[in-house]
Amino acid sequence: MIISIETSTSDLSLTLLNTESILSHISIPIKNELSEIIVPTIKMFLKDNSISFDDISFLAVGCGPGGFTGIRAIISTALGITISKSHIKSIGINSLAGLAMSALQEAKTLKVKYVISSIDSKKDDLFLQLFKINYTKNKSLPIVAVSNIDTIKIEKLYNYFVVNNLILTEVLFVGHQSNIAKNIIENLNVSSNSTQHPDSLGVGKLASFIILNKININKTTYAFDKFKPIYARSAQINLK
Repeated sequence: MIISIETSTSDLSLTLLNTESILSHISIPIKNELSEIIVPTIKMFLKDNSISFDDISFLAVGCGPGGFTGIRAIISTALGITISKSHIKSIGINSLAGLAMSALQEAKTLKVKYVISSIDSKKDDLFLQLFKINYTKNKSLPIVAVSNIDTIKIEKLYNYFVVNNLILTEVLFVGHQSNIAKNIIENLNVSSNSTQHPDSLGVGKLASFIILNKININKTTYAFDKFKPIYARSAQINLK
């Protein structure tokens, strides 16, 4: 079984799944006590599902970008779990990719080519990343990152479309400030997901796809075989 965890924004979310289905999911608002509650919450989640860490084969974690405190806490916790339970394999996931994965079926229904994922940077702007949807039925990755992570103010969203040569009707926007994005760009496709922030469901689904199809994780640009934080304002992020 797989347990996925996401804490990049305002919630701690946990999902239990196998390579075929979602078994359980919870989401808890985070205040200031994340480092204190995260381990007890994970243990209670497993207990509520009548399993233990011994039943888990993979631990998938949303590694950011997002809030520094949440990312640091989950990375530290995940490393502790995999050190103490050496049979559990690690999968780190870019949280923007997990968010795009959560909107994949909606994007396919709309028949768009791209998903733009948006996460609150906590600095009055957004982390954005552009993903192309794979419509083939082979075992290739369901989404492919076609840009680096960018940091922009929502008011500059139209410029983002221009720079990336995007056609409005070919894009689905999901995530932070999606309602404002729709007001800025008329007729923009905005996700109808009730959750407009990174969640362990998307992280878990992406990890599950990688595991099921035996994809070489080192050949992806948004998944890793170790937990490495993608911090806000990291050197790898392009500031605009």
